[in-house]
Amino acid sequence: MNDLMTKSFLDYVDLKKQAIEDIQPEPDLEMGKLDSTDERNLSKFFEEVKAIKIDMEEITNLLIDLQDLKEESRSTHSAKILKGIRDRINSDMVTILRKAKKIKSRLESLDQSNVANRRLSKAYKEGSSVDRTRVSVTNGLRVKLRDMMHDFQALRENILKDHKEGLKRRNYNETGEHPTEEMIEKIILREIQGDEINVIEENVASAANHISGGTNGLYDADQMKRRGSHWGCWIGVFLLILMGILVSTLAS
Repeated sequence: MNDLMTKSFLDYVDLKKQAIEDIQPEPDLEMGKLDSTDERNLSKFFEEVKAIKIDMEEITNLLIDLQDLKEESRSTHSAKILKGIRDRINSDMVTILRKAKKIKSRLESLDQSNVANRRLSKAYKEGSSVDRTRVSVTNGLRVKLRDMMHDFQALRENILKDHKEGLKRRNYNETGEHPTEEMIEKIILREIQGDEINVIEENVASAANHISGGTNGLYDADQMKRRGSHWGCWIGVFLLILMGILVSTLAS
């Protein structure tokens, strides 16, 4: 028994307790229902769970940073500082999408591992204590990812809304006229051209490839962007729609 009380086992116990708190599984997930053989079977599984939870913690920190940047942008009037904040916001958003895609892929691998584990022994068949543990923890992580992406989507929409309001105030102060929604959209699209659009295009193209079936559309959009600023607006529209689709897909 003492041999089991290693750091790895303690990590496993902590993860199990947190899983019980987070997802409220069935009673047979209590530690007393699993013997040492079961614990060894679950050891590698919980190593992967721990890695996923680390990525989730990083997403949580990025969401906190986005919220802080959102508040900072409200109290800043310097165009240079605002541009720096916008660059950081874009970087955080792309990083969140990349990490969420990675987590989703890992959860799919856990699903496959859970199915394969049932074939190792009758003791691990569907509905067994080990199987229920694996499935419950995996589903709990999936729910947590979905909630994170919903939070991200809501925060992204609020950031865009605040940015639009700021542009409206700035335009009114400069011209004395209230800008139309179409004018604000054009200003936003102009802002995301140039270096920013190249960064977003590169990362979103990579992250969205698994749902779009290819990058020919992005390549063609890039060619159009080079032909003139008019086409650049359409690229911006395309990328904003694509990012929205990707967020929805990762949250499903």
